[in-house]
Amino acid sequence: MKLLLCAVSLLCAGSLFAAGSLSETRASIEPPQKITLAWTAALNGTVAVTSQPVRGELSRVVFYNGSPAPTNATYAVTLKDAAGIDVLAGQGSAVASNAIGSASQVVPGILVVSTIGTTNLVPIVVNGELVLGVSGVGTNATAGKQGTVILYTK
Repeated sequence: MKLLLCAVSLLCAGSLFAAGSLSETRASIEPPQKITLAWTAALNGTVAVTSQPVRGELSRVVFYNGSPAPTNATYAVTLKDAAGIDVLAGQGSAVASNAIGSASQVVPGILVVSTIGTTNLVPIVVNGELVLGVSGVGTNATAGKQGTVILYTK
């Protein structure tokens, strides 16, 4: 019986850690809101975790490398809504792994060209949970790589 309980516990722990982990904080309830998603990658170098509901227009997204920092030259970050659409519109596909504490940012939106040839950035509006996906941070047998994604919404 004890052996069966140990095996089930290990299987559950392994499947939970395979997704990485997330710690979420919010600076305010009213807009503009700052939502901090601090992630730790699983041993395979990935994260796939769901945030609390996010509501509003994404005005800026900042990526920070944690400690231990990602070891590959770049890594990919996605934020997918319930329909599976990346609300970063692919702008998180090559986040630099420069050093611990270094940051980069994007202004999410979709580029739209008008009939007269003017290009505009149309903001992304979200209303629901987002699945944070991180991949390509490198692997390490002793500790998961870490980073932070900060969402600013209005």
